[in-house]
Amino acid sequence: MSKTTEKDRAKDDEDLDEDESTDEGNDDGEEEETKAAAVRGRGHAHDDEDDDDAEDDGVVAEEPYWWAPHAVLSALVLIGLLGFFGMFNQTPLARLAAPVAPEPDEHAHAVAASPAPAPAQAQPRPAQSAQAPREMFGAKHLLVMYTGSRRAPPTVTRSKDEAKVRATEAMTKAKADPSKFTDIVKEYSDEPGADRRGGDLGKFPKGAMVPEFQAGLEKIKVGQVSELVETPFGFHVILRTQ
Repeated sequence: MSKTTEKDRAKDDEDLDEDESTDEGNDDGEEEETKAAAVRGRGHAHDDEDDDDAEDDGVVAEEPYWWAPHAVLSALVLIGLLGFFGMFNQTPLARLAAPVAPEPDEHAHAVAASPAPAPAQAQPRPAQSAQAPREMFGAKHLLVMYTGSRRAPPTVTRSKDEAKVRATEAMTKAKADPSKFTDIVKEYSDEPGADRRGGDLGKFPKGAMVPEFQAGLEKIKVGQVSELVETPFGFHVILRTQ
């Protein structure tokens, strides 16, 4: 009976040792899990700290639709340009936006249906008379200028009275012998180029010359020499050729 009791005690001691080992193992496992959880907690805390540090450093994640506002702005600018150049004038939208013509009035139809009065018969225009040809003249002349007369060159220094005396002398010679008029022009005339042309003015219509010259020319006949004719250019002696 003592042996059995000793065996039972030994078995009980072994069971107690196993329970203690199991409890120690469980305790060790719980301690390891607690340590792992602490490590994971420190890891998450470190990640949060890294995120906070990244945000503090100004690093912001790039938005995936950053291009959308730029695309919308570009499209609006393009539409504005197309509208400025009239690209939408022929679109159906433009036709819909066009003003609608008012419906015709029945009274207007009645007025339009009434016959319009016959227009008055146009009076025949009188036949226009053909314009008469302008009278033509031909002449030669000599011109004696003075200081202050129109277009007088600086070389002319005589007074108006002196110019009149000189022109009278030339007129007397021309009247005495009209055939020598060209030579008299070369001797007395102050007109530029008169010595080369002999004072010949060619043919010209009535009114082409200044009024004083035209009036003096009409007072004489072809082949005759005029009296002194004063114009703003000086004193003229005229020989009518036509």
